[in-house]
Amino acid sequence: MKDKINLIFSLFDKNSINYYLLRPLNFNDVIKDIDLILDIQQYDKVKDILCKEFGQLYYKPSNANSSTQLLVNDLLLDIKFDVCFLPRKSLVLKYDIPYSKVVYKSKDLLLPDVDEEKIFTFWLHHLFLDKHQVSDSSTFEVFVELYSENWIHLIETKFFNDSLTMIYSSNKSDQAKQLILSFFNNGLNPKERVVNAALKKLVLRKNFSQYIKYLFDKFKFGIFRRIGLYENYRTVK
Repeated sequence: MKDKINLIFSLFDKNSINYYLLRPLNFNDVIKDIDLILDIQQYDKVKDILCKEFGQLYYKPSNANSSTQLLVNDLLLDIKFDVCFLPRKSLVLKYDIPYSKVVYKSKDLLLPDVDEEKIFTFWLHHLFLDKHQVSDSSTFEVFVELYSENWIHLIETKFFNDSLTMIYSSNKSDQAKQLILSFFNNGLNPKERVVNAALKKLVLRKNFSQYIKYLFDKFKFGIFRRIGLYENYRTVK
């Protein structure tokens, strides 16, 4: 699997594909999928490149916004076209995505080759806004290993604080930061749920349009799931 993943990223680089690996890959664990952002304008090109190398590809409509799933042999590419959070990716943000190559931090840990505060920022929001509790993420232990000490510096970076304003709005960003600080100050509890729930509510509070979108997505994707839209993979043509 490691060789296949290395090949996929080398093909992306060789063909000037814009991508961003959303969460590091730890090859000491079993890897079944890769979370990444792609430039939607290059998606057809990506499919052509992978099809030429690996043969027939399959896709499944994603049960989330701005997303799709592409099956490359037995490896799932969980693709986003924007930075997005919350269940069903209801919060879609128009970020200037830091597309980058990947680099090995150690023999078995692959990360995006960007400034550390960018990795930390997107990863942290994923843990809180996409999950019921932080340990629901398969990458939580790696997050703790990397940031249990230097989080105190990363959380004060401009990139991180700008992200709070973008996600929560300027009048709620301080409250969001205090909730996040409480998680770190209390020892990065893997069973943390209170902060997760509070941050999700904070995104939606006094944001009527976002709240309506959140409810609509819950209804829409629930209907699609019940009629079996997400059950089977389709052939990429």
